Amino acid sequence: MSDDGTDRYDQRAPDEQGDDLDRVFGPETASVPTRPRARTWFVIGASTLAVAAVIAVVLGSIIGSVQHGIGGAFPDPDTALDRFDDRVADLPGVVEVRHHAASKTAFASYDATATVRADPSLGAVARRDLVAALATAAEDAGGNGVRVVAIADLGVLHIGVTADGSVAAKRLALADTLDHIGGVTGVRCSWERGGEASDDDADQSVVVETPGRGAAVPPIVARVTEETQKVFPGASVEVIAEQ
Repeated sequence: MSDDGTDRYDQRAPDEQGDDLDRVFGPETASVPTRPRARTWFVIGASTLAVAAVIAVVLGSIIGSVQHGIGGAFPDPDTALDRFDDRVADLPGVVEVRHHAASKTAFASYDATATVRADPSLGAVARRDLVAALATAAEDAGGNGVRVVAIADLGVLHIGVTADGSVAAKRLALADTLDHIGGVTGVRCSWERGGEASDDDADQSVVVETPGRGAAVPPIVARVTEETQKVFPGASVEVIAEQ
């Protein structure tokens, strides 16, 4: 069979065909090795999971730090009360410190309250020193959206304590005065029970216990009211039966 050269002219070498494709469509059309589809999706999935894991660890660390008061972003009443405990546990006369459920006072503000039970045999000077120390501890332990307040349980006297030591001292002095009124067996001088802690005069609440009955009660009410209004104008006064 004769060969006139026509077939050889039409048959182009593979390299020549590749060159033609490069010239027309660019070099990207050249044949390149590709990964199998399953392997590609595996790599993408693994990479996504790795990134998600890193993000979860970082967010968990940030949230955990914030919840424990690190970074100053969100209030943590429990941590504030722990700081308060550290400052008052070894004060002279302190017997016990009890925490109460924090009360929310605003969007990101809380009152963290503790009751500090003291030796009821403390003298007048020791009680003044203790109340002053509790006020300082409340100021030091608060912050970051948390206000620390306390009730000083001094036996027959219960005194509200905030970071304002001068107001706490006035409460203690008033309670001492009321305790010396005939027929009075217990005094609570603080803000309204169950209400938001306040140092304003009109927000103070004085509750006095007495075993008296009948005609003996009005004179006690009158004297307690008079003494209270001298110190805290507008404060509420209540005289109740001894419990």
